[in-house]
Amino acid sequence: MRIFWSIAVALCSISALAVENSADKERAVPATSGVPSPSVVAARVDKLILDAEGVAKLPQVDDATFLRRISFDIAGRPASPGQISRFEQSGSPNKRSETVDVLLSSDYYGENWGRYWEDAMLLRATNVRAALIRPVFEGWMSQQLAAGRGWDQIATDLLTATGKVSENGAAALMFAHEGQAEEIAAEASRLFLGVQIQCANCHDHPWDQWKREQFHQLAAFFPRVAVRRDPQSDKRADFIITSFDRQPQGRPNLTRAILTRIDRNRDGVISEDEAQGTRVQRVFRNDRVKSAIDKDGNGEVSIREILTAEPPNANRPGQGASEHYMADLSDPASKGTLVEPKFFLDGKSIPSGESDVDRRKSLATFITSPDNVWFARSIVNRMWSEMTGTAFYTPIDDIGPDRTVVHEDALNVLCDGFVASGHDLKWLIRTIAATQVYQRPMNTTAEGFVRCEPVRLRADQLYDALCQTLGTTRLLPRPNPRRGQNAPGAEDRDPGRRVFSTTFGFDPSTPQADLTGGIPETLFMMNSPPLQNFVRSNSAGSVVASVAAEATDNNDAISRIYLRTLGRKPTVAETEICRSYVEETPNRNAALEDILWSLINGSEFLCKR
Repeated sequence: MRIFWSIAVALCSISALAVENSADKERAVPATSGVPSPSVVAARVDKLILDAEGVAKLPQVDDATFLRRISFDIAGRPASPGQISRFEQSGSPNKRSETVDVLLSSDYYGENWGRYWEDAMLLRATNVRAALIRPVFEGWMSQQLAAGRGWDQIATDLLTATGKVSENGAAALMFAHEGQAEEIAAEASRLFLGVQIQCANCHDHPWDQWKREQFHQLAAFFPRVAVRRDPQSDKRADFIITSFDRQPQGRPNLTRAILTRIDRNRDGVISEDEAQGTRVQRVFRNDRVKSAIDKDGNGEVSIREILTAEPPNANRPGQGASEHYMADLSDPASKGTLVEPKFFLDGKSIPSGESDVDRRKSLATFITSPDNVWFARSIVNRMWSEMTGTAFYTPIDDIGPDRTVVHEDALNVLCDGFVASGHDLKWLIRTIAATQVYQRPMNTTAEGFVRCEPVRLRADQLYDALCQTLGTTRLLPRPNPRRGQNAPGAEDRDPGRRVFSTTFGFDPSTPQADLTGGIPETLFMMNSPPLQNFVRSNSAGSVVASVAAEATDNNDAISRIYLRTLGRKPTVAETEICRSYVEETPNRNAALEDILWSLINGSEFLCKR
């Protein structure tokens, strides 16, 4: 019976998404301090896009649909029934833009986008211990966003961070890739430029213009990053990001005279027995060092070989190295070719021998410079895609001069305004939300930017939506603090949120078309004991029991359940079907429970538009 009702209600819900209504007129806020007005820029973007697609004007969604969409996009959770009622009853002609301002000033804005970047940055981590920094990074990123710091400032902090991983969330990028120069370079390019250059690590890029040397010139900004255990902490999970700025000095004080005295039989070769108790004994305890000194490979270490030996390959992933060497693929055991730092997009370089921090600061300046169009293009394209479901470049983290762009003029207008705003992400959200493209209704038959398809909720958004719908702050109890957890901030993590992240989580850089869901997600929503317990009408604090007691009229009760779950009132057809079911079911509460269960398992609940 429940499966039947899930299908029936979902079908009715889909039809309701086609409801169209006129949008309010956006207020034209005058530009201040050289910052362009979001509404003015939005109008220019709309005109460029719609003219190119041969559309005069787009129909706009009704108030309930807009509020659900913007609430998820900014706050990461649906509006409450009270907020929905107040919004629909408001007579303000600017209520949509005013709601955007209210949501951007809430704590939920920083939390929502902090979790977005937590997934975007850490789900591709190469360090198996990256989970240690997730709560610290999420908290730090949330604070930066809530405070309105520019995206250029946030990117600079992430690229130049040092210090304790357990205290500095900005250290996430370095720690997530264990201080390995090649991995950090690849992710820095993907996240902040939208350019995937990592294919040029081992060979020239097969279909882009990037050469192998260019990739390693980018990696050469990061070899001196070192990830070490915190010497001031006795916890194994505590790490620090430091700089390795000293040049290896070879073997000081190992003169020919000293080596000759160690060579007791005076045959010019130092044996392992002769080396015991001397500074040379470490050569025989480290096969890598020994092989580096024994150039002729005869198994012996001569005085001549020791005196002429070069320092071993200084590339020590995660432990810092003085310089970056591009490996010789024909001789992997060799040191490789020394590569100096150079920014691959414009060829800018830095003086030789600069410290780790200075190198990374220089790279951050190159990346975030207004002259570098790819920095603004990357984040504008990403935010536009996340909010509208369309993109100027697809995939959003694989753009660049060799990629195809659509509506480039509109993208340039957005980027120019974004740079003029001081790389203000709140300005960008206000602008996108004011466009007709953002406020267009569902349309799965059109093409281009007029098309509007359902967009899945992220795992954390789905979790918050369920908590709000079911009237709880968490779906699982708080972990027992006495069990001793070493992860920084682990005691503050919600176990239910972790379960949802594992079951429903995905990299938000992934195109929506590739997110097909699966059987585990469906079974979890239908059969999870915690969810079942909250849905049951006889459980403590049950939403169904509360609704049934407050609304004796069946239509009213059904309407309240729809508002809690989907953020809108049911259609006439949905009301009729649900009312008939309630009237035919002997137990009214059980019938309302079935309706609630069907709605949270429907496709509309799982999507933000």
